[in-house]
Amino acid sequence: MTLSRKPYLIVPKLIVQPTWGGDYILNLKSWDNQNFLKDKKIGQSYELFSQSKLLVRITDSSSVNFIPELGNPDTDEIDNKNIYKKNIDYISLSQVTELTNKIPLIKINQSNGNSFQIHIKEGETDVRWQPKMESWYYFEDGLVTMGIKKGANVNDYKKVCLKIDEKMKLLSNEIISKKITVDDAKKIAQDFIKKINPWQFINVIKINKNQIVDSGNGGIHHSWEEDLIKFPNGNVLYEVQQDVMDPISTLRAFDKGKFKSDGTIRELHIEDYFKYLDSSEENNDLSKMFPLKQGTRIITKKYYKLDLLEIDTNLEQNTDGSFVHLFVKNGKVTISAGEGEVILTKGHSCFISEIIKSYQIKTIDGKAELLKTFI
Repeated sequence: MTLSRKPYLIVPKLIVQPTWGGDYILNLKSWDNQNFLKDKKIGQSYELFSQSKLLVRITDSSSVNFIPELGNPDTDEIDNKNIYKKNIDYISLSQVTELTNKIPLIKINQSNGNSFQIHIKEGETDVRWQPKMESWYYFEDGLVTMGIKKGANVNDYKKVCLKIDEKMKLLSNEIISKKITVDDAKKIAQDFIKKINPWQFINVIKINKNQIVDSGNGGIHHSWEEDLIKFPNGNVLYEVQQDVMDPISTLRAFDKGKFKSDGTIRELHIEDYFKYLDSSEENNDLSKMFPLKQGTRIITKKYYKLDLLEIDTNLEQNTDGSFVHLFVKNGKVTISAGEGEVILTKGHSCFISEIIKSYQIKTIDGKAELLKTFI
């Protein structure tokens, strides 16, 4: 199967997150009035990954026939998997590009907090863990932890994480044996965590809208934090990363005292986290974690690049042998190349194959901002 020399509208995969998702992504994409999405809390939107669907017949993101896939965080299954018919309505990206293994994972996230974590550095070899570079571009103000605090005692930090893990396992067993309720266990856990305070060892930082966050090439501690009073939307960001799944890339040391509905807790990897943690003062320099925009360039990494294109009328671009992913942050545009075009409204994406040499972006109704990802 081959692609035509034209842009393709991408079907986003929305991930339901009932505990920490929200309505930001649906509002951004103007899908807040879709009946099948009513009352759904969406935590993520997969804008591009190796299994993305490229639409053959629908070329306008404002079409009533254009709807997303709807999935869940713990399974690859799609709740509405029959909305498009393979080989008629869509082409799978994995079947049509020679650069499949170089396609990054691009997500929009709305999160009210996640675990303390790291990814191992590129070049490290481990039976289980693979490296994963990732970068964030914030759509709204948010709150994160990044890097080990200068002068922090890493051994003491590890002891605190082990103590919390021990307490969580004890409470989990009491829930499962029905000695205590989940709600009571949560309160006990939060009181215990507050008392020994794992945040004392790491940098807690406010992130401004349009700010870039880069966790480097691995080994750097990071997490999204929660303050619903100051940041009611949580952390809303555009994330570009290597397409490596969490179970083989994300080492967790602390999960914020969370229990699943049945009382079980998520697996942590405290020994591995501290084995691969980079606590050097040089690499935990905060100035290195928040790069500044250079011209149109937001992010330059070995595995991906991200530009912010601000367009008044028309713009012609070359692919230079790379695929191109275009996401409309603001405005409405027509993307034209060779044999066809797509119309993209705010919050939607298209894919341009590396077989195309050049393409044109034309604004509709004034100025537009687009995020362009390529290699």
